[in-house]
Amino acid sequence: MKLALIPVGPCEWRAEGRLLGRVELPPADDAVGAVEAWASRLSEVDVRRFFCAPDELSRTTAKRLARKLQASVRSRDDLAEVDVGLWAGLTGDELKTRYATAHRQLCDAPLSVHPPRGEEFAAAAERLRGELAAILKKNEDSGTALVVRPLAFALLRALLGATDGASFWEIACTANEPVVIESPKLAGDDTMKVAAGGRTGRV
Repeated sequence: MKLALIPVGPCEWRAEGRLLGRVELPPADDAVGAVEAWASRLSEVDVRRFFCAPDELSRTTAKRLARKLQASVRSRDDLAEVDVGLWAGLTGDELKTRYATAHRQLCDAPLSVHPPRGEEFAAAAERLRGELAAILKKNEDSGTALVVRPLAFALLRALLGATDGASFWEIACTANEPVVIESPKLAGDDTMKVAAGGRTGRV
């Protein structure tokens, strides 16, 4: 089995370096070209099923890819982006200025972060872990792809131990290309924490 982790297609907030959270956003004008380029690369994975987050940007990205690759699409609520509450729309610099402690923890210990009026990152990781485990179990014999927003993308890579040494925050900020994982397996808790760059807990 091969698993493709795919970020949502380009949008204005991503180009500006803003946290998307769960805000509904339209794709950028160049999104179609970017997604079609991904489809050409993903043809080698033989993706049969796309699972996507429930937001419109994720669904649109998944549907465009699935149309090109003649695959099916299913939306899963538990693949939703981390709810960043009051941080939605902030740039990295704005977050660093207004929430300095939390920004440091995003870089060093993301699983300890709890955005104001948002979702604990540790809880989001467990939610994504459960959904990922179910998808892997039911699709052992076929190429599968997940389309998600940036923070979920980074957490899923950590859950699979597929960070290539990059930090959670680095991955989230540069989630602009699909990643293909051969024979994907969930990492153990300790491996996942190291891959994510931190420990569990709360700000």
